[in-house]
Amino acid sequence: MKRKISFLLVLSLLCSLLFAVPAYAVGEGNIDGGGGGMGQGTSQNFWNSGNEGVRVTVVRVSDHAVVTTPIDLTNKSISNGIYHFGKVSKLQYSSGAGLSPVQGGYVRVNPAQALPKIISSNGSSNIAAIKSYFTDEQVIRSIAGLTGMDFDVLINGEYRLLIEPIAYYTFQGVFIATTATEAAMYDEILSGGLRRRMVSLTHKNLPLAMFLETADLGYPAWGGSRTTAASNADIKSSLGLGIVRFNEMPPEAPEISTYDYEYRTNTEVITAVDVSGGQSDPDNPVSVTFHVGGRSYTVNNVYYPSGDSQLAWIRWTTPDTPQTMTITVSVHGGGTVSDGTIQVNIVDLDENPPPDPNADDRNDSFTTPSIPSTAQVTSASWGVWRPWWRANWVWHSRRNGGYWCDHGWWECAATRC
Repeated sequence: MKRKISFLLVLSLLCSLLFAVPAYAVGEGNIDGGGGGMGQGTSQNFWNSGNEGVRVTVVRVSDHAVVTTPIDLTNKSISNGIYHFGKVSKLQYSSGAGLSPVQGGYVRVNPAQALPKIISSNGSSNIAAIKSYFTDEQVIRSIAGLTGMDFDVLINGEYRLLIEPIAYYTFQGVFIATTATEAAMYDEILSGGLRRRMVSLTHKNLPLAMFLETADLGYPAWGGSRTTAASNADIKSSLGLGIVRFNEMPPEAPEISTYDYEYRTNTEVITAVDVSGGQSDPDNPVSVTFHVGGRSYTVNNVYYPSGDSQLAWIRWTTPDTPQTMTITVSVHGGGTVSDGTIQVNIVDLDENPPPDPNADDRNDSFTTPSIPSTAQVTSASWGVWRPWWRANWVWHSRRNGGYWCDHGWWECAATRC
């Protein structure tokens, strides 16, 4: 595909913003990282160290809105004909955006001030250098120009930079660009096919290249392993991102609630937990038991592959009267659950009737209050792992003949519910 002359002129003007100006530190980096060694690739599935970059998005703090089109920075001369999923940030995927594969039209910027090493191939990522780079005034001014933001507006404390590592690699013979979140979502579509071939990159070194030290923009600080492959669920919820704050604003305080869930009285509801640890298959099945209000609900055959997870859920009806309840969850057959104890508040909306004013009531200072808006979950979808047997017949020789024996193993494929 030929590039249009107008596109080259615009890109040249954008790149000119990266020429040297006096450099000072500005902003504060909320970035940490890890990683580990790389496995062996094949001619169809491999990654070359250094084929990397970052996606930068300007986010408004007050409502977590993406206010600019994300930009991709890299030191490499990546062909615009590469396969990719467009300029979509982790926040947009978290809000429900889906993957939209594209071939060609990929736009990236090579900064004059080269990026530090982002993705480690041996667990020795230099987080100090990454923080220093993305809090350098010269770099921030360049990003402001590339995204169309005024520099002084960008650093006034109302905005933050969302930084996501990108890897450029060959998968099934095709050169592709993905962030960690895109790789996890792509792997779910492929029923684990990406993880099986590229696990060291897509599920370890890429997502662990950046994660948060403190919770921010609705994402938690990462407290899990820094050296082992992560599950798709953990990557989407917590990994593959760093944040730059300005004006030394502290991170947003997380919303604190006494209860994990609030349900209405006499209502059919669904309560779920995430199950992980080891591998669950028909030879080594996992079951989960929910203890709710004196009753036990058991979910059998909760299957998932090693390194990933599965939702286990029950449908039950809440009591007729308002109360607080504690739901305990136990696992049988190995594995752990995300929440072993769930605090629930059962409320009755009829217990908050509106006032009954009289004709001669007066309140001259009355003003119309804002209508409260509480998020309501009315539907959900998730992937379900289905185990299947991969046969591997092996011939065993004997003196008077021999026999075939199946030395296969269980694998899991994901379907959507």
